[in-house]
Amino acid sequence: MKCFYKKTILSAVMFTLLSCGIAFANSPPVVSNVSVSLRTGSSGTVDIYYTLSDADGDNCTVSIAVSNDGGNSWTITVSALSGDIGGNISPGRRHIIWNSKTDLPGAFGTNYRVKVTADDNYGPAGMVWVSINDSGAGMKGEDGNPISRGGFTGEMSKYETTNAQYCQFLNAALASGDITVGEDNIVYGANGSNGGADFVGKDYFDTYAADSDSQITYSGGAFSVRSRDGYNMSNHPVLEANWYGATAFCNYYGYRLPTEWEWQAVADYDGSFTYGCGTTINQSKANYYDNGYANPLGLSIYPYTSPVNHYSLYGYGMNDMAGNVWEWTSSCYYANCDYDGYRVVRGGCWVSRDDLCTVSCRNYYNPGTTYSGSGFRGCR
Repeated sequence: MKCFYKKTILSAVMFTLLSCGIAFANSPPVVSNVSVSLRTGSSGTVDIYYTLSDADGDNCTVSIAVSNDGGNSWTITVSALSGDIGGNISPGRRHIIWNSKTDLPGAFGTNYRVKVTADDNYGPAGMVWVSINDSGAGMKGEDGNPISRGGFTGEMSKYETTNAQYCQFLNAALASGDITVGEDNIVYGANGSNGGADFVGKDYFDTYAADSDSQITYSGGAFSVRSRDGYNMSNHPVLEANWYGATAFCNYYGYRLPTEWEWQAVADYDGSFTYGCGTTINQSKANYYDNGYANPLGLSIYPYTSPVNHYSLYGYGMNDMAGNVWEWTSSCYYANCDYDGYRVVRGGCWVSRDDLCTVSCRNYYNPGTTYSGSGFRGCR
């Protein structure tokens, strides 16, 4: 493992590509056929039409975001909305009315964009999504030279997946028959619905009884998050979930792991970041090793993780893109690998030196590796 030391209003549509041959416990909603038009006259009324689809028939929460710079940022506050907006919106052709004159009095321009997003509210509690449109400009490789690998457009989790969220997945997947727990107290893939046939029988996750670095216990047919040193570990990143287990979590809820280049595009912000916490790093900004462990909670024994919201936000408003835990990506370290090929991890962890926490550092693990320094975050 090494690093070498990175028109008028239009619409954007959120969608998720699903891999062939995999049945998901939940299918994400799809927004399509979006049309946006400003009515003639001086009313400032904007009509937004869209089609909402959901394979599971779920009612959804629909929201819009507005950009005045062509979609580079989505910071315009809108509130004068009516029609098919908000919660409990059923699938079908829908209509939102926006009084733009109320929200943007006296504003004119040809570079506005409207983004319509639907959420079926199916997923673990506490998921916070950040909407990002990054071209990948300014990205650098491990040698410091510019590279072109594309960017990221979509939503990425603000936080690394927590013990509480993974525990909720484990209990749901156990009830639905998607996982089993072996006599060795290791979680295995079962019927293939969250990874396909290649995931059946794969070990996903070590419970506390299988590895004391894990913060999730299994007893009496149920998973729960443990406490230690007076702290409940629910809001710490999940440990001991390997690539199969991270992928299964994402598949179960209709999310996915980012590619390594999508991860880097978000972590380096506008291409100017050396670390996921900016141009510099220290233990007030990230949980990593620097002549000693940061160990911000003063835990008596490792793993010395920190709560996912312990440090400040950086770049697009993300937490822990440097340190805390290595984050699994969907990318192969070597080209054209199969399900058993090495997978790239990014960002460094609580035991990593600063050079391993750079945005351009490429590390890798066997996909079946469970480790007290690896975790993940999803995107959609």
